[in-house]
Amino acid sequence: MVFPPEVEKSTVAFIGYVQPIGAIMPVSEIQARWATRVFKGLNKLPSKSEMKAEIAKRTEVMQKRYVESERHTIQVDYVDYMDEVAEEIGCKPNVKKLLLLDPKLAWEVLFGPCTPYQYRLSGPGKWKDARKAILTQYERIIKPTKTRTISVNDSHGSFKLAFKILGILILFAAIYVSV
Repeated sequence: MVFPPEVEKSTVAFIGYVQPIGAIMPVSEIQARWATRVFKGLNKLPSKSEMKAEIAKRTEVMQKRYVESERHTIQVDYVDYMDEVAEEIGCKPNVKKLLLLDPKLAWEVLFGPCTPYQYRLSGPGKWKDARKAILTQYERIIKPTKTRTISVNDSHGSFKLAFKILGILILFAAIYVSV
């Protein structure tokens, strides 16, 4: 769903031209990673006939799953599609290997949210801080939702607010009396 099979050489790619059941930005990013590898000659595309057979298969599945509309011709499931493209790149996480080497990380990859970090654990485009990003993702999600703490010095804040409101009322009263 990135490379048109009619093009003789892989010189054009359609990035983000899918409708995922999930976020579009990670899908576009992994598509771009794959496209650049194909353009560089690091990955090969299937033959035209294989690509057309895949398109026919996807079309048939979508017709059975969705109502007939223009919108549902480009529908993809986020996790399945990300895994599929990651396999093409060679960066899909090996959960069995993770279970043996890093059970804590394997648990997060299996049962946590599917984030783009997990496609940076190994293979092309590996990122040394991907593990840390995966293990701290909940902290980064929750932190902005927590109420900020107020220091002891600000304990008189409600008194200051009441004083300001009283001042405004006195000002309105003075204007009302003078009119």
